[in-house]
Formats: sequence, structure tokens, C-alpha cells
Amino acid sequence: MKLRTNRRAVLKGGAAALAAVMLSGTAMAAPIKIGASIPTLDNPFWVNAVNFAEHVAKVLNIELTVVGAENKEDKQLTDVQSLLSSGAQALVVTPQSTASAPGIIRLAARAGVPLVIVDRYPGFDPGNADAPYVAFIGPNDVTAGRDIAAHLIKDGAKKIVAIGGLPGSSVAEGREQGLREAVKDASGVEIVQYIGAGESEDAGYQAMQNLLAAHPAGSIDAVWCYNDALCLGAFRAVRQAGREKEIKLAGMDLVPQALDLIEQKTNYTFSTGGHWLQLGFGVMIAYDQLNNHPPIKPVVRLDLLGVDSGNFATFKKQFIEGEPPYDVKQYTLTNNPSATSQQFPLQTK
Repeated sequence: MKLRTNRRAVLKGGAAALAAVMLSGTAMAAPIKIGASIPTLDNPFWVNAVNFAEHVAKVLNIELTVVGAENKEDKQLTDVQSLLSSGAQALVVTPQSTASAPGIIRLAARAGVPLVIVDRYPGFDPGNADAPYVAFIGPNDVTAGRDIAAHLIKDGAKKIVAIGGLPGSSVAEGREQGLREAVKDASGVEIVQYIGAGESEDAGYQAMQNLLAAHPAGSIDAVWCYNDALCLGAFRAVRQAGREKEIKLAGMDLVPQALDLIEQKTNYTFSTGGHWLQLGFGVMIAYDQLNNHPPIKPVVRLDLLGVDSGNFATFKKQFIEGEPPYDVKQYTLTNNPSATSQQFPLQTK
């Protein structure tokens, strides 16, 4: 899948542009240069993230360059150095790992370039003396895990099996915490088994095959998944076993394949997400920082957008077929000093 990278020229047409400036009597402002480094460009979630970030850049007259690290720590460090060398005035980065985050932050700090961290928490808050950065913005994983479970419970689930993320990951632990809180608060609901499987569709498929073998018909009725990739693998295993009428599934990330199954009203009933917008929100925070407006909140945990068959049509119209129905400029302090948030709510309207 080929991604667009926003590399808009400052002036086009030479003499024609100069004449236009002279006629208008105003100087044409050069765009701010912001570089973004993300784990990969070859993933539907990050495709959506880049597209929204480019929309933000266009609205705010930003020259945005986005690079993917191919899920390699050493490549990301090289990419960040290249962005700094090419004149990036600010950086927005999703670290490949918690271990690599401090090195990236120090690179930006030595160059005197503000840095916003997105999606993957580096393990410490902004303002850290050894590795200072401007702000962190990412999903509220505990709430997300709780919302996935709550939807299944509302849909009648009593005996839930769960396919979690990588053991030891703070993101996986947060979502598992939300799952366990939702089940604890619900009468007559239990987690029959929890497996920490990973993140891929193949991992979800294998984990679900093992769960189906361990829990025969009638013993489970729902599958809670750490993300949509795992859930798509689990969905395939459930269907192959002929147990789709008794088992419902729900996940996270709002990836296209999951949304298709929700739209078709299959037993894949729910996904939560919308946090691909966080890359664009990070660009907005960096833009404000460059215009001498520090972040309103240095640490932001996004509550996400839940999608089921009931609100799918509205979600599709507002977030898939067009840009989100919000004015980006109204959520930047540079353009709206009275703004109370630098990110709009993840909800349909």
C-alpha cells in the first residue's frame, strides 16, 4: 500500500508567486517543518494515522515529512537523525520500544527541537531532566479494555475467554486491567481463561484454536481481544469450528477488516479505537509549541470511539468517507487562544 507524504512547496511558479504577493501587499509565510517517525508505514492503522496527520498539516500550513521505521529500533534512530539534519523544527515520534525512547528524546533535546511522543509511553513523563520532551498523547488502555468487555457483557456474555497482548507490555497490562475491572463489576460474568498471545492475526488464530479445544460447545460465549488483529484470527478459528452462533467477539483498533465484519452484522460485534488521530493531534501540539504555546496538558490519555452495528453508518460517514467533523484550527492555541483542549473528542456527532 503506497502512502502519501506531504511535501508541499513553499512557493510555486517563481515570478507568478512573487507577483501575487506584491499584488496582495502581504508576505507569504513559509510553512513550519515538522518530522514524524512511526513504527511502520505498512499497516492499516498507521495508514489512517498518516492520512489524518497530513490533513492537519494542510489546514495549518505545515510541511510534514513522515517516515516509517520498519519496526526496527536502529532504523528509527537513523530516521530521526535524518529528519533533524533536513531542518525539522519539531518532531512527533512513536517510539519503536520503551527502551529506544530515551535515546530519541535526547537526540531532539541536543538539537534544541521540541518533541511530542505519541501512542507508546516512554516510561516517564515530559519534563524529565535526563530526557525532556514536550508532551505525550496516547490511548487510555484501561478504559479501552473495559469498554471491549462491557460491550460483550451488554450483549449477553457470561463466560468470556480473553486473548491478550504481549506479556509484560504496559499497553497489554492496561487493557487486561480494564477487562478484569469490567468483569468484576458485572454479576454472573467470569473470565474462563486469559491467554497472552501477542499482536498478530496468526497469533490470535492459534490461541483461539487452543481455547476452542479446551472449552467445548456451551462452555464459553464470548472472546475479548487485545486488538483487532488477534480478533480477526480468533474470528477465523471460531468460524472454521462452526461455533459462530454461540460465540461473539470484540477487539480494538477499528481496522478495515474488523469494520467490514461489524457492518455485515456478524458475530464480530464491536471494536474501539480512533486513536490513529493521535498522530495528527501530536502535530497540532508541536505546531502550538513552535508558536510559543505550551501544551494545555502534557500527558493526554484518549478515551476512544466504540463502534458496533448501531452507530456504524454514522462512523463511516464521518471518519472513513471524510475527515472528522471538527475544525482543526479551533483546537490549536495559536489560532484559538481560548481553546480548552488540543484534541477533539473521539465520538460521532
